[in-house]
Amino acid sequence: MWLERFILRKAEKKLRPYREQAELVKQEKAAEYQEYLPEITRLYSQTTHWHGTGRFRYERMKDLDGARGSAVFDVLAGIINSNGLQPYRDPWIDSGGSTVSLATIRMHSRTFARVHACEKSIFLYELGSIKFWLRLYFVLLFVWLCTDRQAQSTVVRGLLRHSFFRDLRIWESAIRRPDTKKKVSILNVFQREILLTDIEGNYPVLIGVVAGAKDLIETTSIAHKVERRSLKPITLQQFTHIEVPLQNIAETEKVLKDQGVSIPVLPLEFGDIYLADQPLDKLAYL
Repeated sequence: MWLERFILRKAEKKLRPYREQAELVKQEKAAEYQEYLPEITRLYSQTTHWHGTGRFRYERMKDLDGARGSAVFDVLAGIINSNGLQPYRDPWIDSGGSTVSLATIRMHSRTFARVHACEKSIFLYELGSIKFWLRLYFVLLFVWLCTDRQAQSTVVRGLLRHSFFRDLRIWESAIRRPDTKKKVSILNVFQREILLTDIEGNYPVLIGVVAGAKDLIETTSIAHKVERRSLKPITLQQFTHIEVPLQNIAETEKVLKDQGVSIPVLPLEFGDIYLADQPLDKLAYL
């Protein structure tokens, strides 16, 4: 589609400085990067799907007023204790029941994981800002929607459902305390400020998994390039590795060790550097 190609050409111009920076960081951290490189190469070749989350979230909102204490739930520990990723009902996409969301491409899940970084977080390197990837995916999904009549009716029904704003507030309240002055909305994607988590010490957690195609389903047709759903839990045995920011490697490894779990932990930044020379269409979707 010509419009899709046009969007990717425009986006590539914005991504180019990040690609150039990758080479500089690779040289500055040459010894450390080379140490991880064989493992990154091996584990990426084994990974079929990805799941993005964060280390922490607030306890789920229980009422319409957004009442929520300051209790913070350790998502990573919860995943370990439940032996993997458990299916849940997604109010945004009707997949016929409870499912586990899995991305077909790394950068899609990485974008979701990235919103769990504190606003003051500093990364050694990123292959594109959170703003860049959120805007790109939003625009691509809109383009795909415009050419898919069946998906159009599904999306319209979803937007008009009576629980839409409540569902949005529940999602927001998992990573941010309710704030009457700053509300999460679709418009945030195109505004100067992207609202990220306000949980102190939170950071992105990107999980690589192996999942067979026979165990997965597609949901909306416009998302088939970037997402599949699993009706079954994704167990820890299916995890190929976990990626977190370089500064959180030791902390994450300790959590796994304390729980008696052995899963490789890779620096998120080095994964970005490893993929920095990939074409944008290969980075963004299948």
